[in-house]
Amino acid sequence: MPEVIKIPTLGVVYKEKFVMQPLYRVVRQWLMENDYTDVQGDDSMESAMEILYHYRKGTSQSPNEKELRIWWRTVQMPISRGRMGSKFYKFHIDIDWNVIQMYDIEIMREGKKEKVQQGELRIDIKPYIETPDTSKTPLLKFFDRWMRTRLIKKNLEENRKMLYQDAYRLQGMIKKYLELKTFIPEVEVFHEKFEFV
Repeated sequence: MPEVIKIPTLGVVYKEKFVMQPLYRVVRQWLMENDYTDVQGDDSMESAMEILYHYRKGTSQSPNEKELRIWWRTVQMPISRGRMGSKFYKFHIDIDWNVIQMYDIEIMREGKKEKVQQGELRIDIKPYIETPDTSKTPLLKFFDRWMRTRLIKKNLEENRKMLYQDAYRLQGMIKKYLELKTFIPEVEVFHEKFEFV
């Protein structure tokens, strides 16, 4: 069993009008551009990263409300991006989408009626580093604690910082897309908030 080093979870909560499909695509595109791939190694756009997609239509009390849950599990080898990493580490970012009380509404935009969603959107970004389990090898088992606390401590801290920066940039990109307040420098965005395809 590999050892997992958890990094603080980041989140985005949004209670306003949004369009789910372009947001979904923008986040997936960011992950692919930053070399985060499916945990199983499947890179096809249809199934990449997604282990759960649950869509529930309304109940008898509220027939128009919908609920959506999506779980993405991604992995990145730090060495693949030319970073100061090694094959010893694997970066993971788990993203859990939860949309509740969602219903479709129409708005006027540039003189046209557009269909958008209204509801509560919550995106949890859970980064962690996976390292191999060295406790099964008798010689390494003896040195495992010493190696993690002394020998590779600095490298491990640098990798934790790199992964946290990735998660923070992802959170900032989502907030910028949703026009929420962020605490990172502004970057030029090549898409509009309500991008319709």
